Amino acid sequence: MKVAVLTSRWPWPLEKGDKLRLYHQLRALSEHVELHLVCLVDREPTSEERAALAPWVSGLHAVKLSPWRRALRLAWAPLSSRPFQVHWFYQRGAHRQVLRVLGQIQPDQLLAQLIRTSEYVKELHEIPRTLDYMDALSAGMARRAEKHRGPRRWLFALEARRLKRYEASVFDYFDGHSIITEADQRSIAHPDRARIAIVPNGVDTAFFQPAPPPPSRPLTASFIGNMAYPPNVDAALRLALEIRPLAPTGVHWLIAGATPTPAVKALHGGSVEVTGWLDDIRLAYHRSHLFVAPIVLGSGQQNKLLEAMACGLPCIVSPQVRHGLGPHLIAPDGPLNPDRIATAHAILADTPQDFADRIAELTDHPEWRAILGRNARRFVEEHASWSVESAKLLATFAAVPDETTPALRTPS
Repeated sequence: MKVAVLTSRWPWPLEKGDKLRLYHQLRALSEHVELHLVCLVDREPTSEERAALAPWVSGLHAVKLSPWRRALRLAWAPLSSRPFQVHWFYQRGAHRQVLRVLGQIQPDQLLAQLIRTSEYVKELHEIPRTLDYMDALSAGMARRAEKHRGPRRWLFALEARRLKRYEASVFDYFDGHSIITEADQRSIAHPDRARIAIVPNGVDTAFFQPAPPPPSRPLTASFIGNMAYPPNVDAALRLALEIRPLAPTGVHWLIAGATPTPAVKALHGGSVEVTGWLDDIRLAYHRSHLFVAPIVLGSGQQNKLLEAMACGLPCIVSPQVRHGLGPHLIAPDGPLNPDRIATAHAILADTPQDFADRIAELTDHPEWRAILGRNARRFVEEHASWSVESAKLLATFAAVPDETTPALRTPS
């Protein structure tokens, strides 16, 4: 089977969640199908970026978007009913080029990642199409609206409403659908949303492995991720400004990840360390005693949490992160104890005081940290395999059309 994959970003390097998900899906799917990747890009990918995908992809096609056309589309986007991000990633010239490339490939299946790519392929009725929603973007945008005041609140709320309508309307253009979590599936406002297959993320457990524990002092609590992504920025600020003052003194706070914003950089100093980009992100996990994820914005499953668990770190997470993990958590309803620790894969906390209390308890009990770390590693080994999850994605592909189905026409 020949499968064309359309994505809004070149899936390398792996500093964003959509890139990481697609990269590992390509690796796993390549064992079963012939893959051709069509990417919308801001610039031509480097030879290294092409080489990173070449072992698994038969054809690599970059479709460059014009920056000035992007600006024009965004200027009149307020007059449209489509989401701003759909306008940001759509251009007519790029559309024609995508159709030309697909006409040359003549795929049996097409996989579109994220609703922002759907405008390019939703009318291609000649071939079966699967849409990977990944997340209910409308839900995450609505949470961002609640967080802000003034014009930004209005803008985020407007985008949330547009995304919600668009997520539902685009459903009927595709034959197959996938999404990362059940919570996000329930947020898609379509009567047949139960047909959306749940395809969680996995983690590379051969790459992310436990290391010898670092020295017990100072105890290091970390938060790791792309520090230009607004939900991560918000979580880093909560960690340093709201949780840290309530936690035990002597804790070292590590915030690591690519492209930290000025607000995140400003946190650096004293007991707070902001690293920025690391060539090997495992160094941050291996320096840590605890992984703390006080995320309240965004949606979907957190790759950073799976990586921390694979590295054997005890994890303290917010209810928002819980949606991507399942029920294997301890509720924030009182002090921890050995019986509750024994069966937990991660710990749930809600308010800054909840986080601070759980950090204090685990600071005082290294044996509890060790148990939670072992449980976390076992969880991802049993429930977070990229090959198993990608097989679920493969199952969303519709039947290959018979020989009477017309071939895709290559635009002139």
